[in-house]
Amino acid sequence: MSAQALKRAGASPAAEGCFFKMEKINKYYQMGGERAHILRDVDLSLEAGEYLSVLGPSGSGKSTLMNIIGCLDVATSGRYTLNGRQIEDMSEVELARLRSREIGFIFQNSQLLPRLTAQKNVELPLIYAGVAPGKRRERARQMLERVGLSDRMGHYPNQLSGGQQQRVAIARALVGNPTLLLADEPTGALDQKTGRQVMALFEELNAEGRTVIMITHDMHIAAFARRVVHIIDGELTEGGDTNDA
Repeated sequence: MSAQALKRAGASPAAEGCFFKMEKINKYYQMGGERAHILRDVDLSLEAGEYLSVLGPSGSGKSTLMNIIGCLDVATSGRYTLNGRQIEDMSEVELARLRSREIGFIFQNSQLLPRLTAQKNVELPLIYAGVAPGKRRERARQMLERVGLSDRMGHYPNQLSGGQQQRVAIARALVGNPTLLLADEPTGALDQKTGRQVMALFEELNAEGRTVIMITHDMHIAAFARRVVHIIDGELTEGGDTNDA
């Protein structure tokens, strides 16, 4: 897809050059007198526009890996490069700035603020980024329209279904034009039918050129991605391409 087509679709042109690479990532936590080894020599790389799922059971290390991918935590050792930036060399302020500009987060529970309308929830990242009110309202409107909720902009979270709340959360993740969408169990709180609808939206976003990483314990949800890696006891193994699945 050309840069012009990406722009029309709402994807950031920077996504074309997005580069993600982890090399020998290890993570330890000190637990009392013992040191727990959570991630073990993780190697992972993605090109721009890939759709990857990280599949693993509870306690496998996938949440820790997600936090490191999302720059919410840093590895004990190893190298992580995101879109040309060396993560372990960055300060807390630089990491916060990178998260706001490069990564759109989507969580299992939509984490919408209950006292804000759908539109105001989507505007939040732009408020923190200092975007002018008129521009952020228009951008929020565009993103809600993109996820099929143009008629729900003035609704509060308790007036929306679970699937609608998750689509608002996706619109919020998209509003800053991130180079990477990071989804943590995005259908975990949804019924099967609604979950499939949300996954169809992820497929559309990836087809537009978005780079997507999804963390999940559900092999059926993982199969929606074009590529699957497995994590067990902190070790990552390649699961293959799912184009023919």
